[in-house]
Amino acid sequence: MNLKKALALILAAGVVSTTFAAPVFAADDHYPGYGVYYRENDPEINADVEITSEDKITWTIASCMTEENPQSVNIARIAEELSEKTNGNFEWDIFYNSELGSESEAVELVRNNTAQFVTSNVTVMSSYVDAIGVFALPYLFHSAEDELTYLATSPVAYDLWKQLEESTNLVSLGFQCSGSRCLSTKGVEGVKSPADLSGVKVRSMEAKVWQDVITALGATPVPVAYTELYTALQTGVVQGQDNPAANTVDGKFYEVLDTFYKTEHSYLISAFYTNNTAWDALPDDYKALLGGLLQKYLGDSYKTDIDAFLDESLTIMEDAGVTIVEQSDLDMDAFYASAADMIEANYASNETYAPIIEDVKTTFGY
Repeated sequence: MNLKKALALILAAGVVSTTFAAPVFAADDHYPGYGVYYRENDPEINADVEITSEDKITWTIASCMTEENPQSVNIARIAEELSEKTNGNFEWDIFYNSELGSESEAVELVRNNTAQFVTSNVTVMSSYVDAIGVFALPYLFHSAEDELTYLATSPVAYDLWKQLEESTNLVSLGFQCSGSRCLSTKGVEGVKSPADLSGVKVRSMEAKVWQDVITALGATPVPVAYTELYTALQTGVVQGQDNPAANTVDGKFYEVLDTFYKTEHSYLISAFYTNNTAWDALPDDYKALLGGLLQKYLGDSYKTDIDAFLDESLTIMEDAGVTIVEQSDLDMDAFYASAADMIEANYASNETYAPIIEDVKTTFGY
């Protein structure tokens, strides 16, 4: 079964979480990452809030995903319920598939209030607030849940989102994980720890931080353009890569790989942003409702959809003969230690990153 067909079947099943409560991030039954908590005067999110306002408001939604993507499907679900619960007074006009421009162009539209909602990778915002780049470091967090919880509840993170709003007009509405970067290799046997990757050439992106990621895994980083990666793996220019499962399938890289390790060394975290003028124009009941629907759909429901989507990616690789190596078969403590050593050597003296790194360690006891 190909990935597109598998996703269509997943979405056709219509599996949507119908439960909701105000966010308690320690709870097991809610996906962490939602609520505009750094804006002290905003209401608590609540998908079941009583709507009394009659303000007529239309938001333009800039989506860089296809209409069938799990994120897009759940954005459409939000739009439907917003309209229903506000008697058609709060409407979303959704543009899919980068119709309004690339991700960076869409972000600029929201900054200027031409559009009012967009998603973007969190680390992209380091171009506006340098400290946000810390979240690209490998194994800074040991689970996606830890990272999402930190981004949505930590006072240190709050300060970053305040700085981001002050410098860009972007209000951070919530955070979502669409998978994780994982090591995969060709012709490399017996990998259990970073020591087993010594001398193994693994593709990296050009930026130093991403080369440091590969070094932390124990391998030798070799910058290769994404468009050239298939050929580089096929010809032995590199012996591995660290794309997520879905990208590994979409790019057909699994055809020239034999082993996929669930190292999960970097989580793919996106944030949802609106313009602060647009946000402040919403009455409190609309704000509470929208926050609740973000939790319900781009949180709980999305988690169900994306997990099924990623599981199918792994199945496609297994069916093609790729061996999937679970974390239980890896020396994760060795990977954590290697990443910690790299961060200590290269980033601990960074006055911007160091306080955040230490706060994460303290918060989670790493």
